[in-house]
Amino acid sequence: MVLYLLIAAAAVAAAAVVNKTEGMEKGSRGALLRKSCLCLIALILILPAVLRQETGNDYLRYVEFFHLASIDAYVPTEAGFNLLAKLLYGICGYENYLLIFAVYAVLTILLMLTVIRKQAENFCFSFFLFMMFGYYYQSFNTMRYYFALSLALMAMTCLLKRNYAGFAALVLLASLFHKSALVTIVLYPLAARRWRKRDLAAGAVLGASVLLFHERALNFLLALYPSWEGTVDLAAGTSVSWVNIARCMAVLLLAYLVEKRTEENKALQKEAGEMQILPARETAFRERELVLYWNSTYLGLLLYVFGWFIPEISRICYYLTFTQIFYLPMLLARIPEAGSLNVTSVLTHSAKSPSRISPQRGIRGKKEKKLLTALVILAAMLFFALFLRTAWRDTIKILPYKSFLFHDLNRTPSASVGGK
Repeated sequence: MVLYLLIAAAAVAAAAVVNKTEGMEKGSRGALLRKSCLCLIALILILPAVLRQETGNDYLRYVEFFHLASIDAYVPTEAGFNLLAKLLYGICGYENYLLIFAVYAVLTILLMLTVIRKQAENFCFSFFLFMMFGYYYQSFNTMRYYFALSLALMAMTCLLKRNYAGFAALVLLASLFHKSALVTIVLYPLAARRWRKRDLAAGAVLGASVLLFHERALNFLLALYPSWEGTVDLAAGTSVSWVNIARCMAVLLLAYLVEKRTEENKALQKEAGEMQILPARETAFRERELVLYWNSTYLGLLLYVFGWFIPEISRICYYLTFTQIFYLPMLLARIPEAGSLNVTSVLTHSAKSPSRISPQRGIRGKKEKKLLTALVILAAMLFFALFLRTAWRDTIKILPYKSFLFHDLNRTPSASVGGK
């Protein structure tokens, strides 16, 4: 656990330096320091992932999958995964499973850092949330899924830029490593469109209907995904993820409050003749981001509430809720500092718009912005603490951390590696 805390602290500290050097001229010392810190972050994250051995609940199972794929035996994994395993084993001339784990770790981490770098308005804040929400540590499990997730997130950036060919190509590439990535062909365009209130209500009604007939829905899903049949996850059953439901609800509540306050502030600025006009292209892109992030969180909430009976539903939800690491900093940055965010009045719709922007309201606005930022940081740290508390469980098993530098691999099911 101490190692994971040190990794998070060191990487976030480097990310803070990246933020401080943003905007410095190319070729300057600041720009060089920024690039050095970005490389340092990648190194901090890659080294533990590459050096790990038997860390993660499915490590031995993947060693077995590599072996089966390399000899063209049946394996319940996708074509891209099987081909890469066979290729690397063929190049090495022996079953170098450590190399395959290393390749997936490097590619996944670099892709995720690239997405964060491109999409984040506040790199340090988004990276902090990325670490606190446990995405990095969870990539020690189901590595092909997290590689597919990183490709799907790259596809999302293409969709936001309206590069539809790039979006489709990346999603299809991701599906070669984990079939679940195909859901983003529907979910991301659906989240990118503007919804009316009736659309939100229809989603909730549809979700409630699925839950009401969940046995039939599960049988339908098993017909589509027969590999779930007879698995430990299906036999053990699933439960409601209250922590993730609470997180989605908190994000949506914050978005609601910020939107109300932003509308009020726009009215004040219009009255005072101080409207800030952004370039139309920049405004349109920001709006597309905000729409996609809000809708993704809402869809994630619906899935957590009404789809909890589906095995491994979190894998579908992560394609949607990962966007919260970008959305939360954007929301906090949008909180106006020219007035106070009166939570009670917003919720009761009884706030009266002031006739002018006063210095006193500006001071309160800044304090409330800092307070909400602190609350988000504390909530993220609490989420991380809860995650580490469960990291010992057999379903996660990223604690204790083991490395091939100090530990030998236990016997695998086929005894292909590490014993008879």
